[in-house]
Amino acid sequence: MLTSIDRIMIYAVLCIISFSTIMLTSHHATGLFSMGGLLAAIVGLWVEISNKTQLEQQKK
Repeated sequence: MLTSIDRIMIYAVLCIISFSTIMLTSHHATGLFSMGGLLAAIVGLWVEISNKTQLEQQKK
């Protein structure tokens, strides 16, 4: 089972790869897959970070 830090790192790497793909391709060749990957990574990071703060508040 992956820990929260592992999942955050996976989403961060996906975000970096997707952003690099978008920046290195021409403006007209930007694909839907790279935009979807970036959006999924941002949503995943947001969910993981928001759940982590809620879990820390529940522990206290």
